Amino acid sequence: MLFRNKKGDLSLSITAIVIIVIAFVVLGLSLTLTRTIFKGAEQKLPQALALTELESKPSSENTITIPQEVEIRRKETDKTMNIGYYNKNALPAYGATFTISRCLKGREAVDATLLPEMASISKDVDPSDSTGYSVLITEKGLQAGTYICTIQVVCDANSIPAGSSCPSKAYDEKQFFLNVIA
Repeated sequence: MLFRNKKGDLSLSITAIVIIVIAFVVLGLSLTLTRTIFKGAEQKLPQALALTELESKPSSENTITIPQEVEIRRKETDKTMNIGYYNKNALPAYGATFTISRCLKGREAVDATLLPEMASISKDVDPSDSTGYSVLITEKGLQAGTYICTIQVVCDANSIPAGSSCPSKAYDEKQFFLNVIA
């Protein structure tokens, strides 16, 4: 009668169990690490998408990214566009939103009641940080032609934190051409 060596079989079983346990531990750690990485990226994803939709990213040299020439039709109620803003100031820009402060046609200033209206959701922008905005421009009765306009980033008093106040001047401004088409 042949006797089998049971000691070798037992040693092989223990080794296999140890290898399986180590494999499950490594798998669990890698899944946890992957989940942590994706959770961190998920929180930053909306901001990254807004900035990538812009034609050019706002920077300290180009703080407001609006096209040099904007066209709007008189019969359109609203025109949508994406604009970026980079806060080059030393303090946060609380409740930052856009407005068209003035326009010129030739040397004539446009009546303030006829200035196009800009609507956007206000955001808090930290110093040396940038963000993207979706903006609606509403034409309010300008005659057809080309205008030189100034867009400003201003403080929305309804969107600032308690205990803060809006600065007396705009956070930033830039000029662009507004082409009103009949």
